[in-house]
Amino acid sequence: MTQTKKTILITGVSKGIGKGLSIRLLELGYHVIGTVRKLGAADNFGEVVELDLTNESSIKSLSEQLNRESRRIDILINNAGIGSDHYDDLSKKENFELRFETHLFGPYYFTESILPLINKGGKIINISSKLSSFEEVGKIDVEKLTATKMAYIISKASINMYTKLLASRLEERAIEVLSVHPGWVKTTLSSTNMQAPLSVEDSVNGIVSLLENNKQTGTFWDAQTQEELNW
Repeated sequence: MTQTKKTILITGVSKGIGKGLSIRLLELGYHVIGTVRKLGAADNFGEVVELDLTNESSIKSLSEQLNRESRRIDILINNAGIGSDHYDDLSKKENFELRFETHLFGPYYFTESILPLINKGGKIINISSKLSSFEEVGKIDVEKLTATKMAYIISKASINMYTKLLASRLEERAIEVLSVHPGWVKTTLSSTNMQAPLSVEDSVNGIVSLLENNKQTGTFWDAQTQEELNW
């Protein structure tokens, strides 16, 4: 149980890992601010605000609100995402644009806009994927590599680079920045995910363990095994 009530902002809490994180962190005594693309898209838990990471006006609106209210944030979890096989009907260009807007551009612009609100000694966790590791590239069956999956992998590799750069920039403020692979989790994020061996609860417990224990900033972690991953 946490000793003081810290504030955590989590993007994408309407379902899956984001929802599970919100519920668990509320149980642990944190104040949770969760974002959804449309208000009413989440159960009544925590403080729910609207944010569409693919919409510049939406990002600006929420960041201005938080800055205007002088909110203080201890931990930011950039969780919102799109699965590797959703929107197969889009063109290759549209698939890449959508995934980069959701996995890189949106999190980048939103994070940068609220950096002054993150407390010294705070944390930023970017939910990534083990698939984005260069070490994993040789294990990918390229014959089955669709445009949507390629866009997913490359966009997640890009957020990993942002993790590294941001960690260096925030070192003086002692803000820890991590990329985290949540595991292959049974969610609706991808059609194949319903076959996944890991429950949302198990993934959430792993992520919570990482955020409640200090790690070397600018590193990549596996929530299931609690082991550091190679980039």
